Amino acid sequence: MYSATPLGLVGTTHRLSWANVNNTVFNSVLKLYYTSSISKDSDFYKKLYILLGYCPSKLKLYKQAFQHNSVSQTIHNNERLEYLGDAVLDLVIAELLFKKYPFQGEGFLTDMRSKSVSRKQLSTIAMDMGLQNLLLFDNSIRRNKMAIRGIAGNALEALVGAIYLDKGYKFTLNYIQHKIIGKFLDFDELKSTTVNFKSVLNQYAQKNKKELEFRVLNEEEDQKIKNYNIGVMIDNEQVSVGRGLSKKVAEQIASEKACDILGLVS
Repeated sequence: MYSATPLGLVGTTHRLSWANVNNTVFNSVLKLYYTSSISKDSDFYKKLYILLGYCPSKLKLYKQAFQHNSVSQTIHNNERLEYLGDAVLDLVIAELLFKKYPFQGEGFLTDMRSKSVSRKQLSTIAMDMGLQNLLLFDNSIRRNKMAIRGIAGNALEALVGAIYLDKGYKFTLNYIQHKIIGKFLDFDELKSTTVNFKSVLNQYAQKNKKELEFRVLNEEEDQKIKNYNIGVMIDNEQVSVGRGLSKKVAEQIASEKACDILGLVS
């Protein structure tokens, strides 16, 4: 059967097909160059290609993602990419959870997202992925296994930031869903995992003779829905703030943030 193509779309379709061909050719050329002996980055690229499963276009971003501030105190370390990747990862996890659990409320989704992107969880995933083999850090850290785990977790966020800048949001979402969530993080298994951050804080306060308080900062009312802002106060100084539809949820969020800031949960 004859199928007519609108004239206005002929040029667009032609350009898109050539764009795909050019992109494939470009990536092939990059791969040949970076894996050749003439490239000083060949070893790094080969490891990165095995890790990612695709040809990165902006290799400089990925090198930066693994560069700890112990070897570079400038903007060329991975802290800026970590900042970006943290936000992207939060959004991707939130979207995936929102779609996976359509009948669960805000408290459940917030708790699941917090557990998914906790320092401990990200460090475990990073080590399982083998990110420690690509890290650049000062030799003085090499024997500190706990420090390396933390650095690897931060590098995972920086890697997400690099992927986002190189490939865009849709690609990054797909990569996280299939290469990270699909292999190293099971939402249903995580659902049954409970970390009582409030108890962790209480133990810390008792051990160090600190005064711990969960203070209601204010109650926001919007269309008859009350939101609580809870501050974690240690010796009357605010450490973190959590916001939720109930005091319990807000306290748990604030407690997790405080534990992260104080380094109580690795």
